[in-house]
Amino acid sequence: MNDGPARQVDTIVVGIVLVPDFALASFSMIIEPLRIANRLSGHKLYDWTLLSDTGGAIGSSAGIELQTHPIAEMRDRTFDLSLVCAGFNAQRYRAASVLNWLRRHRRLGHNVGAVSTGTFVLARAGLLDGRRCTVHWDFRSALAEAYPDLDLVDELYVIDRGIFTSAGSIAALDLMLRLIADQQGAALAKAVSEQFVHSGLRAAAEHQRSDLAYRLGTAKPIIVEAVRRMEESLNRPVSPAVIARDLGISQRQLERQFQAQFGRTPVAYHRDLRLDQARRMLTQSTLSVTIIAIVCGFGSPSHFAQLYRQRFGKLPTKDRT
Repeated sequence: MNDGPARQVDTIVVGIVLVPDFALASFSMIIEPLRIANRLSGHKLYDWTLLSDTGGAIGSSAGIELQTHPIAEMRDRTFDLSLVCAGFNAQRYRAASVLNWLRRHRRLGHNVGAVSTGTFVLARAGLLDGRRCTVHWDFRSALAEAYPDLDLVDELYVIDRGIFTSAGSIAALDLMLRLIADQQGAALAKAVSEQFVHSGLRAAAEHQRSDLAYRLGTAKPIIVEAVRRMEESLNRPVSPAVIARDLGISQRQLERQFQAQFGRTPVAYHRDLRLDQARRMLTQSTLSVTIIAIVCGFGSPSHFAQLYRQRFGKLPTKDRT
């Protein structure tokens, strides 16, 4: 029986730029959906090449190395999509060859994107100007401080006129499933999703973090709403009297609920949230300790250093690695 000629398939070529200390989980969420799409379809729908500034072995944050091609050797090669995969230290990455290559690739009309903290690299290349973008929630404040004019949103991934950004790990999988659905059809994307035992194609606009009540381990509306207000005000102290008034209870009632739930007063709880925020910024940005203290609502750098050492057992300057 003659089944006729084999269907011709246009292979989509993806260039993956690895930044030293890249997140291995995010990297696998780029590669594995493409590999599975090829296997399930029976066609080479996707091909990919690993790139870096220098070429050779590039180490992940887990210490596992992958071999890459020097990006300079790829100047005359085009990719349908180029994705930057990064992890810690992306905010310090300034490889001119990579930045110029990404700019040139975009000028030629090809899609460019990033997963996890690769958004820092796109921002440094000037490719996010006038576009919506996202980044892993843990790095959001550092990115906003470094690039205050970005239209930064709290979403799983963003596709804006040929520029793709996403949070890390599973959010990168969501982005790749969306691309497979757009390019190959929803049926194949769902089949790939099932291979990951994934719940399905999540919408881009879904929030990155779990529901606040789930994270706090309580559904008490007073606690949840009070913490929500605190998390929205990490740049300054918030008076528990004001929160209590807005919630229609007494300050004493608010303090009793916080002591029962967290073993801390509302003031101490919010202070610890701001200290946690300061620690993230210290490890994820090059901002000075003084600036970070001010941004997180601590008027005195010396008082900030004292509180920081009480919470984390070391001075802020010792936490910059």
